Amino acid sequence: MPLLSFRRTRVSAPSVSAPRLKVLFLAALAVVVVLMSVKYAAKISKPGDGGELTRSAFLRWRGMIHELFAGANVYVGANEYPNPPIMAVILKPFASLPPVTGALTWFYAKVLMAVLAAVWVFRLVGDPPDRAKALAILLALPPLLGDLSHNNVNIFILFLVAACLEAYRRGWDVACGLVLALAIACKVTPLTFAAYFVWKRKVRVVAACGVGLFLWLAAVPGAAFGWDRNIQLHTDWYKLMIERPVLKGEVTSEHPNQALPGFVYRLFTHSPSFVVYPDNIPTPAEFHNVADIGLKGAWWTVKVAMAVFALAIVMLCRSKERSGVRFAAEASLMVMGMLLFSERTWKHHGTVLLLPFAVLACAAFSTEFTSRTRKWLVGVLVAVGVLTIVPAMLRTRAADLALVYGTYTAAFLLLTVALCWVLASRPNPPAPAGVESP
Repeated sequence: MPLLSFRRTRVSAPSVSAPRLKVLFLAALAVVVVLMSVKYAAKISKPGDGGELTRSAFLRWRGMIHELFAGANVYVGANEYPNPPIMAVILKPFASLPPVTGALTWFYAKVLMAVLAAVWVFRLVGDPPDRAKALAILLALPPLLGDLSHNNVNIFILFLVAACLEAYRRGWDVACGLVLALAIACKVTPLTFAAYFVWKRKVRVVAACGVGLFLWLAAVPGAAFGWDRNIQLHTDWYKLMIERPVLKGEVTSEHPNQALPGFVYRLFTHSPSFVVYPDNIPTPAEFHNVADIGLKGAWWTVKVAMAVFALAIVMLCRSKERSGVRFAAEASLMVMGMLLFSERTWKHHGTVLLLPFAVLACAAFSTEFTSRTRKWLVGVLVAVGVLTIVPAMLRTRAADLALVYGTYTAAFLLLTVALCWVLASRPNPPAPAGVESP
């Protein structure tokens, strides 16, 4: 009689397939956006203290945009419009709608822009694995949702930067320059990319950017407001947003400002970290500086930091490709320059961090880099997540104090160092034939 043998089988727990996980992740994101839009609609429907609908950036600007087209100069006086005239031209169709309808239309237009920007960013990096995409999106979610909640224009800037890089990836240099010019005309900080393309000697991109600047700064707003009036509007906007911080050293030192100048002035000069506005007059309320090197010392500190940053770009940005992790890392350095050296960088200005997050997440999962580098990049991403997400979970006072001491500024600096590390590191040697890569 033959012996009966029994084969022991391993019963594994039911697993969820990768495509299903991807669908669930995207569905969860969609639910978050819908719930936020419902919450946002409820918020903006309530009148402010003056009885008007002003509970978001878009609604506060809506009246200014109407005044601008009615002949007023919104760059002088108590309520100063922070964006150049071309931004008012772009927002005019949304501002012409009823307040809540216009705000929600701009809200969902930005949702679409964010989706397109994510697609273009991941193409630029080189189609990273889904886990890297998910990590990048999760890390970028706080500033993205913050911008949607405030209904500001920062996702629009992310969209323009991503569109510029997508055009460059495809070899459409003229389109790249024109889109970059629009980003610069709407918000000055993308000038870092113009300097980058000059350094790269991309003549067609730079020439198209010059034509685009004339188009977006002169031709289009000149047609909307008249040539002479457009010159006056730009002159007053320049005095408000460029001359004060760049030439006069009037830096916003309040705690929400996470740009390097705000951080240096707040902690190393006798400049206020909290300001109150009785009768609309800015009045210092609290100071948290740990030293006082003087305004001139702070000005030079920022300028030295800018010089070091520029030197890093000259030394490290040498890629001849138009896509891939290394080129995307170079573009990400330009993004970090936008955030670090702006006169003011609020948390929701960090929407453009989607690009550096995608680069570092992709590199962390790529065998192109050594195991040591990948572990270090994972540590950086975890630290950045802690610095940017955890403070928002604290009570109001604790969250404000976290901003006083620059949690976002520290995250920006960490990301900058990590990007430089990626650009300076040598690729992993290919595995010998017949040997599987780790």
